[in-house]
Amino acid sequence: MPVRIHWFDADQTIVYYTFEGKWTWDELYPVYYEAIAMEKAAPHRVDVILDFLRSDGVPGGALTHLKNISDKQPENIGLSIFVTENRFLNALYSTGAKFYKNIGRYFRLAPSMDEAIRMIAQDRGVAEATIQPNSALPTR
Repeated sequence: MPVRIHWFDADQTIVYYTFEGKWTWDELYPVYYEAIAMEKAAPHRVDVILDFLRSDGVPGGALTHLKNISDKQPENIGLSIFVTENRFLNALYSTGAKFYKNIGRYFRLAPSMDEAIRMIAQDRGVAEATIQPNSALPTR
């Protein structure tokens, strides 16, 4: 499956998406709604990491879908970090953040998983070492 989610950490404070190869919006939305249910069930802040390092990019209509997703974030959502080195995704984020305030509010970009963890730790005001991957997380 090209889009998957898991809890990143044993404390269930980070939802971790992986995107591989070519994927479609029809493949993303069922996974997204599952993630929303996970986030809403948590009695605490939940951050999100969207790992695009193995993705071939995003399908067409991304700004519309990104706005739709950003408008549906639950109350307890923290940061959502896109992990990517893709120039198109970087440009797309910059454009979207200019036009839709929620995109800039919820989403950030990071070039690596280490940077994503650093950003979340900094936003939470905790040490990076306190955010540990779940031992049950599938290997990549």
